[in-house]
Amino acid sequence: MSVAPPREELRARLNRFRAMLARTGLSGALITDFMNVQYLSGFPGGDSAALVTPRQQMLLTDFRYIEEAQESSPGWRIVVKPPSLMEKAGTLAKKLRVRTLGVEAGHLTLGAAKGLRKHARGVRLKPMGQMVEELRIVKSPWEVAQIEAALRIQERCFGEVCRMLRPGLLEYEAAAELRYRMVRAGADDQAFECMFQWGSNSSRPHGRPTARKLKHDSIVLIDWGAKYHGYHADLTRTFFLGNIPTRLRKIHEIVARAQELAVDRIAPGVEFADVDKAARSYIDKAGYKKNFGHSTGHGIGLKIHEAPTLSWRGKGKLKPGMVVTVEPGIYVPGLGGVRIEDDVLVTEKGHRKLSRVPVGLRWNGGT
Repeated sequence: MSVAPPREELRARLNRFRAMLARTGLSGALITDFMNVQYLSGFPGGDSAALVTPRQQMLLTDFRYIEEAQESSPGWRIVVKPPSLMEKAGTLAKKLRVRTLGVEAGHLTLGAAKGLRKHARGVRLKPMGQMVEELRIVKSPWEVAQIEAALRIQERCFGEVCRMLRPGLLEYEAAAELRYRMVRAGADDQAFECMFQWGSNSSRPHGRPTARKLKHDSIVLIDWGAKYHGYHADLTRTFFLGNIPTRLRKIHEIVARAQELAVDRIAPGVEFADVDKAARSYIDKAGYKKNFGHSTGHGIGLKIHEAPTLSWRGKGKLKPGMVVTVEPGIYVPGLGGVRIEDDVLVTEKGHRKLSRVPVGLRWNGGT
């Protein structure tokens, strides 16, 4: 079960957001993306919105979530919406004499925007971009601690499931077992559908578990994550059971080195694209340019994929407090694929790898 952040954590987030509002000239903001509502208020439920002004903070939800909202969102006025979220938000904005209301245009449907305009007559609506996401991109020490807690759970359960691997085991059986163990160990849930891919199935970068049976001599790719107190962690390891084909051994060595180069590049002020370049150029020179088509990494937090994006198209620079994945890969259809992924914190002077599972040709990190 997700646990709300401490009061001082929520207070600091709200203060930073209000400072951003002041700089943009907005007299209020309507937050409708559920993850952004959770970030500012602590409320993890759906069917909600947050209305924030320089002096007021209101959480709009319905009867089903009143108790949960009261527990998770101290200092917020809980407003039960009848019958429409946009109707209530518009009415409140007018009552509070909001002149210019910032809205998350990317999260409003045409119907919702129409309803808001109808009930907020006289209030100017203005797209405010991704203001909350800009706050979320840099994690507080408390947030980093939740990600690390998720990692410790999933790393321990990974070892337990690896000890169960036997010829004949189905991919989806292993995935189900890992999810069960992570929840039993204290995770909210898995962060995403665990990817267990044996043999040539490992060439699919985002392959789903199937009824394929594990064979004695096989490559194994596992991409898995736990969610703890609402925060996600994300790891991938690729290893071998039995004999290791020469070509796949070489590919594993290339990916492992490419990942090391990308992790070593992480530091404040480094361009997002430069981290991607560190891994991609090494893989390109090794002759596998066409076999690495996804970005090198992404941010993690309340969502499994969030800003920043470490890709050749990435715009921006790393800042202390960002938590990113680094996950280059090489995928050869009909043969197999290798991906190695760790979660890395950008620190004041460089970086700190948060994950602890060794990288090796065998699941225990041995060679």
